[in-house]
Amino acid sequence: MEVKLTEDRGRLAERLQGITGENVMLCYQCKKCTLGCPSAYAMKMKPHELMRALQLGLEDPVLWSGTMWICLSCETCNTRCPQDINILKLIDGLRTYYLNRDYYNPVRELPMMHRLFLKLVRRFGRIYELGLVFILNLKMVDPLKDTDMAMPMFLRGKLKFFPHRSEGAKELRKVMSRLEAMEEER
Repeated sequence: MEVKLTEDRGRLAERLQGITGENVMLCYQCKKCTLGCPSAYAMKMKPHELMRALQLGLEDPVLWSGTMWICLSCETCNTRCPQDINILKLIDGLRTYYLNRDYYNPVRELPMMHRLFLKLVRRFGRIYELGLVFILNLKMVDPLKDTDMAMPMFLRGKLKFFPHRSEGAKELRKVMSRLEAMEEER
């Protein structure tokens, strides 16, 4: 496949740099990010391929790959990058940019889970695992999915029935609101 570089192609990289402050053009495809990535095996587009696609402005292949939703956010790619590119910040920028846009996503549950995760963190100041799984399963029209795992987790004390409110929940909500306002200004 031949890709012609035009001004249109560079706009995706520019948009991401505006959102994240990271320059994808610094990547020279050493593949260290992919070699360290624990979820690369599940990705249709590996981290180094994602970086190249972003450089070339290949928006559709990036979206169809689902890579931004499969990323575990473990930051291994960041620690391995010799150019000090914060790849996770770019992936989070992609998630933010495409979260509320209408496009085909091969992993349809993940954007919904991402939104729900942020809502629960905003409300309680931390994640409420049982609420996340229950609401996600309700939205996916399979409310009893994963119930076989719940009882052993309750018995071991790994899962709490009621959410724990963090003392800094109000401050966290203020920070999240300020970040959202800053993103809207851009």
